[in-house]
Parts: sequence; C-alpha cells; structure tokens
Amino acid sequence: MLKYALPASLLLSVSAFAQTQVVTSIKPVSMIVTAIGGDEVKVEQLVNNQASPHDYAMRPSDLRKLDQADLVVWVGESLETFLEKPLANLSSKKDIEWMALSGTYLREFGEEGHDHDHEEHDHEAHHDEHEDHDHEDHDHEEHGHEGHDHTGTDPHVWLDPANAKVLAHNVMEQLSKLDPEHKQEFAANYQDFVEALETADNNVEATLASIKDVPYFVFHEAYGYFEGHYGLNNKGAVTLSPERKPGAKTVANIRTEIEEHNVACVFSEPQFSPAIVETLIDGTDVKTAVLDPLGVSLKLSNDSYPAFLEALAGQYATCLK
Repeated sequence: MLKYALPASLLLSVSAFAQTQVVTSIKPVSMIVTAIGGDEVKVEQLVNNQASPHDYAMRPSDLRKLDQADLVVWVGESLETFLEKPLANLSSKKDIEWMALSGTYLREFGEEGHDHDHEEHDHEAHHDEHEDHDHEDHDHEEHGHEGHDHTGTDPHVWLDPANAKVLAHNVMEQLSKLDPEHKQEFAANYQDFVEALETADNNVEATLASIKDVPYFVFHEAYGYFEGHYGLNNKGAVTLSPERKPGAKTVANIRTEIEEHNVACVFSEPQFSPAIVETLIDGTDVKTAVLDPLGVSLKLSNDSYPAFLEALAGQYATCLK
C-alpha cells in the first residue's frame, strides 16, 4: 500500500481552526464575551433576545449546548434559576458566574443610589469591599424563582459598567487558559474593551447630566445598578415581579404615586406587554417610552456593550427631557 506524506504546511493543529465554544445566558453577557473573544470564540446564547431570563425554561437543545461548551458564562442563580441544576450536573464544566466574582459590586433591592466615581469603581477597588459576596451567598432558597418578589440581592449586575469590566477581565483569563495560543489577542481585546467602556461611560454621564433629577417610574426593578451609577431619580416600579400583573388596587396606588411625585415618564420594556403602562398613564400628561435592559435590538459585535449603555441612556433621555 502506498503511503503519502502530507506537506508540513498542512500539518496544522486542530486548535488553529477550532473556536472556543462559549455558552452564554443573556444578551449582555454575550456582548462582553464577544468583545473579549473576538473571532476565536463561538457564542451560543440560551435566552433568546425577546424572552426574559426570569421565567425561561430549558429545552433539550439547550442542554446539548451546555454539554458541548468549553465555557459557560452566566449572571447567577438568582436570575437564571433554570441554569442551577444543569450546571451542577456538569461537574467538570468550567463556568463563570458573574455575581460570584470577586470585584463584582452587588446591591440590595430597595438600596438607595450607589454614587461612585469611575476611578474607585474598577476591578480592584471592590475586591475587599465585596469579597463576602461569594457563590455561597446566593443560595436557591433565598433567590430562587419563587422568590422573585425583588427583595434581597439585585441580580441585574450587567447594568453597572464597572461590573462589566470585572466580567471582561475574568473572561479574558479563562479564555487564555482554554486557548493559550491566542492569549495576547484576548488581552488586547480586553484593553480595547476597557477603553471603549470608559468612553461610553463618559458619554452616558453627559447624556444624563441634565435629567438626573427628573422623576419617573420603571416597569420593574431592573435598573438600580445603572441608576445608582449615574444618579437618576427613579420613584418606583409598576410591578415588583415581571411575571405578575399588578391588581386593580395596586394600579390605583401607583397612579396616586405618579401624581404625587410629578412623574414625567413611565417606562415599559420590550420583553413584557406595555398594556398595564398604557392603563396607568391614560388620561394624564405622563409620557411613556421603552427601556431595554437587555439590548435586544443591538447587533452582537465587539462594540455592542458600550453601544448598549449609550442606547439605554438615550432611551431615558428621550422621555425625560
């Protein structure tokens, strides 16, 4: 039998062609993973852009994605309850749980605005202050699906740009371990991300500067990190839990609060029906607009997370100016 030797130029490792397979939970996580991984990473997102992670149900295809992934990146079990058991069953699977990372700033629901400057609120600054917020703190009993009454720790950590930097740094480190051949690329992508993030942060600050004192209502308590970072004047939420519609008594109470606080705008969200918001502002001069906490309309790219922050600021400004 004749044997043919392959040219040396074709004897390339599989890793030269294979992308690292990363499964993400929601769009903002995908944005950050894409920014750091670039062309070397294939992102598979579980929760589609029109759905909410609060009430998402896993499908068999999702379980296959988890099984095949090199890395899983998610927010935390208090948001994506559906991921807790599948990830526990994949004991050898590497995952990054954003809320469990040292340096991630965690706020409690009902907490007043967290005013901080950009220099203080970076990856290193919160390590000591928040090191007690480890994985054990987020047990299922306290923050499980049954407990979405918006008490306890707020899981919407992606709405603070400083938290985005923390996740980006950890994604860079994990991707570098999984694919050391591209370590320098991941590091360069991280630096580019930080620069773009700081520019966006400054742009958002400028966009919101003139409307920080204008009172408004949101659809549900998802924006505390963003509002705390930029010092906005949220007067309340239409619903404590996005899966539950408020009753007639609650609607009447909210209308009273809207009048008492001279609320300028009541925001809805693309993931939920705006009908209740229309009912609340019917017959008043209060405006309404859509706040998108997941960036559903943005195309996934290296710059999508900074663009997401600026788009969200624009949504606030459109209704509050």
